[in-house]
Amino acid sequence: MASDQAAFRRMERHLRGGAEDVDYLIDLSNVVRETALGGEKARELGRLRLVLRALREFTGDDRVTVHAIADDSLMRPEFDGEHGHPDEPRLLREWRDRGLIASVGTADLDLLEQADEYRIRVVSGDNFVGHRAEHPWIQGNRDRFLKPVRPRGGPVRLVLRDMRVYSDRDISREAEKDRLRGDGMLFQGRPRRKVLERSWRCPLVGCHPAPAFRRRRVVCRAHGTLLTDTGPRRPRVQLKVMVDGQCRAWHNLVQDEREEFVLGRANLDRIELCHLAEERRKPISREHLVLTSRRGALQVLDTSLAGCAIREARPGGRPTAWTDLPRLRESPQRPRESLFRPFGPDDEILIAPGVVLCRSGQQWPGERPAAVPAKAPRRSPRADEATLPG
Repeated sequence: MASDQAAFRRMERHLRGGAEDVDYLIDLSNVVRETALGGEKARELGRLRLVLRALREFTGDDRVTVHAIADDSLMRPEFDGEHGHPDEPRLLREWRDRGLIASVGTADLDLLEQADEYRIRVVSGDNFVGHRAEHPWIQGNRDRFLKPVRPRGGPVRLVLRDMRVYSDRDISREAEKDRLRGDGMLFQGRPRRKVLERSWRCPLVGCHPAPAFRRRRVVCRAHGTLLTDTGPRRPRVQLKVMVDGQCRAWHNLVQDEREEFVLGRANLDRIELCHLAEERRKPISREHLVLTSRRGALQVLDTSLAGCAIREARPGGRPTAWTDLPRLRESPQRPRESLFRPFGPDDEILIAPGVVLCRSGQQWPGERPAAVPAKAPRRSPRADEATLPG
C-alpha cells in the first residue's frame, strides 16, 4: 500500500476536529494498525483511506464527516519506522496540530464518552470489553459499532457488529489488561511479572503507587517519580460488591493466612443511599462474612444472622443454583475452621436481596491498603487515576 500524498490530502475533507456535528467516530489507531485491511507494515495510513471509502459506500454520502481519535503512541516519532512511508507519521502529526484529528493518552475513553454523549456510531474492530463497567450500554449492542472487514482480499467494507454480553469477570480482566498496556506493563502481550510481583514505594508521602514502566524505569503512574523496590509483593485479591448487577464498592485483600477480613454493614456505608437504600441494608449483619486465605486459596465463613447463599457463575453458561452457606451460628458444635468454604474465582455470594459479593477478574489489583473500601469509579475520559478498580 504505497504512499499517495494526493489521496491522503483528499481525506482531509472528511476530517473534523470535534464530535459535535460529525456523522461517525473513528478509532484511528485501531484502523491504522489493522493489518487485515491490507498492506505489509504494522501501521499504514492507507487503511484509513480504505475505511473512508467504505464509509462513503455504506452511507451513500460522498461528504460523510468523521472525528478520528488516536492514542498518543500513534504520533510518537520513535515508532515512525513502523509506518508504510515516512510521509505518513508526519502527516498524522500535522493533522493533529491543525485540529483535524485528536490525539489523547488512551483513545478508547474519549471515543466511548463522545459516542455516548452524542449518540454517534463508532468505526472500530475493538470489543471495548474493559470499558463496559463504565459504559454498560455497550453490552449486547447491535447498532452503534461498525467493523471494517476485507473478506478474501476484496474491497474493505463496514459491517454492523453484535457486541455480545460479557461477564463482569471478563470485563475486570480486560480492564486490567488495558491498564497494564497503558502503563507499559505488558511485554509481548504478557504482564511484566518481575515488576508486578514486587512492592514499590513512592517518594511522595501518602501515595500508594501503581507502577508504570517508562523508558526502562519503574515510575509512579500518578506522579512520574522513580519508585523504590521494597521487596516481594504479597498476593492480593479484589472483591466486588454488586448491587442490582452494578459494582458499587470494591475491596483489595492481601492474601495472608494470619489475617481474617470481616465484611459487614460498615463496609457498605460508602455505597450511596440512592444505590442501596437503608431498608435494604438492614438484613446485613455487622459481621456478615469472614474471609481468609488458606494455602493460597480464598475461603469464606457465614457469620450473619440472616444467612447467605453461594453459587458458581459458570463462564459462558448458566450459573448453578443458589445453595446455603454453612452458618457459624447454627453449628456451634462444629469446629469453626471446618465451616469455612472455598470462595472460588467464579463464585458469587448472595449477601442480601440484590446484593452480591464476587471476585474480580484482576490478577494484579492496585496497591490500596487491605480492607479499605472504595466506591466504584466515575472516571472522566482524560483522568489519570493512581489506582483503577476492576
